[in-house]
Amino acid sequence: MLFTFFLKAITIGFSAGVTPGPLQAAFLSFAIKGGWKKALPAAFAPLVTDGPVILIVLLVLNNLPDSFIRILQIGGGLFLLFLAWDSFQSFRHFKMIEEEQQTTNSWSVLWKATLMNLLAPGPWLFWSLINGPNLLQTWEISPWWGASYLASFYGVFILTNIALIILFSVMGKMGEKVRKVLLLIAALALAGFAIYQLLQGFQVM
Repeated sequence: MLFTFFLKAITIGFSAGVTPGPLQAAFLSFAIKGGWKKALPAAFAPLVTDGPVILIVLLVLNNLPDSFIRILQIGGGLFLLFLAWDSFQSFRHFKMIEEEQQTTNSWSVLWKATLMNLLAPGPWLFWSLINGPNLLQTWEISPWWGASYLASFYGVFILTNIALIILFSVMGKMGEKVRKVLLLIAALALAGFAIYQLLQGFQVM
């Protein structure tokens, strides 16, 4: 039984890492603009944000009004637009990227990724509908099982994030044109996720 939960945690962790979303688009942008070393802290953003998310989800989220998720969607959408604009500006002024790589602060990268993840409805819905019930199931058997489930999930999730950042950084070293295209892709992806999130927040969709 423990092996089943362990396998489930690994599978969900890998799926969460490779599924295209705002966080992965941000990884692409950070890796191209700052290099993998300075983008690496962004991989750990879920560890910073998910603590309060898990606590609120497991304790009170079911009692909160639907407007709570909508507010998160609107706030997160606006912040994604900011990140999209930032990536687009780097695309437009590509020659300044070398200077930006020297001045990029790893803490600012972690802060941006953390704020984006906290404002996105994804983690809240993910822990409410998918991972939260699994965690509760294992915790009811034993707190050690619950801790093992979390460790397995985050171990795979964070390693997948790190692998993506390194991959994006390697792709960015394939020449100036490739880096420019990747920056544009990151900007468009972030803008697309932002618009989709805003439409959901305003209940247009």
